[in-house]
Amino acid sequence: MSLAQNAKVQEYLNNVCTYIKWGEVHEQVKLELLAHIEDCVLEYTAEGMKEQQAIEMAISRMGDSVALGKQLHQTHKPPINWLLLLIVAMLAGMGLFTLYSVEIQGLLMRHISVSVFTNSVVYVVIGLAVLLGLAYFDYRKLKFYGWHLFAGTMFVWLMLLVFGGTMVNGKPYLNLGFININYVDVTPVLLAAALAGIFFNTDWSKPNWFVNTVLLLLVPNILYLMSSSWNTAVIYTVMFLVLMLLSGVSKKQLVGIATIPIGVFVFAIVTEPYMLKRMLSFINPYNDPAGSGYIYIQSIETIKLAGLWGQGFTFGGNLPELHTDMIFSYIVYTFGWAGGAVVTMLALSLIAIMISAVKQIKDSFGRLLVSGLTSILALHFIWSILMTLGYAPISGISLPFFSYGGSQTVINMAMMGMVLSVYRRKNLFTSPSPITIN
Repeated sequence: MSLAQNAKVQEYLNNVCTYIKWGEVHEQVKLELLAHIEDCVLEYTAEGMKEQQAIEMAISRMGDSVALGKQLHQTHKPPINWLLLLIVAMLAGMGLFTLYSVEIQGLLMRHISVSVFTNSVVYVVIGLAVLLGLAYFDYRKLKFYGWHLFAGTMFVWLMLLVFGGTMVNGKPYLNLGFININYVDVTPVLLAAALAGIFFNTDWSKPNWFVNTVLLLLVPNILYLMSSSWNTAVIYTVMFLVLMLLSGVSKKQLVGIATIPIGVFVFAIVTEPYMLKRMLSFINPYNDPAGSGYIYIQSIETIKLAGLWGQGFTFGGNLPELHTDMIFSYIVYTFGWAGGAVVTMLALSLIAIMISAVKQIKDSFGRLLVSGLTSILALHFIWSILMTLGYAPISGISLPFFSYGGSQTVINMAMMGMVLSVYRRKNLFTSPSPITIN
């Protein structure tokens, strides 16, 4: 009879786990203890002892179940990444203060009739609730539902485009009655979870990998372009390639897939005069200082005027979308290059912490999920900062935790919640054991 089904062994393992409060670790603890008991039983039976007596001796050797359970409870407490939480709190707090200063100076555009600061406080509170909820959610439940999540995301997206959901600047919003959600901003996070599950379960040696991968890459990108969000298409593509690379694909396969979005991007630039003009404006904004290069020049000049410690609350420039796309320019002007450096260092520190977390996670699916979320957040931070400095195209990319926007604020907090969910379980087994213990 298997020791896993032995009544005395089961009773002992269950008694130990009674004192371990974190239920998710019970299976792992039982398997570890069972392995030790089996080793002891083999040792005793090799000496000529009968199996039942050997089992009793092995259990006795393991020690009192109460004392062992209390000891293992201390050992298996779920870890919390306090440093990540601290930096998120600092960024969110600084973001709220920045938006408050923008509002009290009367720098918001005339069509904005709501209190940006008050709304942002509400969004942060909702975001924190989502963060905590996801931190306690067992992300491993998504592991085998990658295709379901991908299909569901695409279905809702298509319904919004086909049946005319609320459209803002060409982007579909999901109307839930009490709130409108920028669905395009939500999709990268949903697709990161979907791709992590799909790639975790993909055998790259099978011939169908190419068709499936092209489908996964092109369908969302087509919908991004239909939703007037080429910048999110770029972010999705980079995240897609990062997850491919980390999932064990060969360099040849990766290069073969990477040529597809590059070709689409080049084709879009060549065939769309608007896209070409935007790219040329980014490369040399002074060619059209009163037209397409105007915002670049205004942002660059604003930052040049800042000085080391900033100009304080004296902003009088002419930058549109100061509370969203161009908020980093305002931060530097008001708080100086030193203030901009602090924001940049906090952003880089958050990214570094997430990368470090990836290296500590035992579960392959968890590593892919955190890697996907890290690439999304990193691209948002880097792109948003570089575009205000004139080193990247201005494209409506928000600065995480600073730019105004309910959907994006909640999404940023949701990503942190998922990272914490994975981190809490970073020491758990990669996959469920085939051994079942009641």
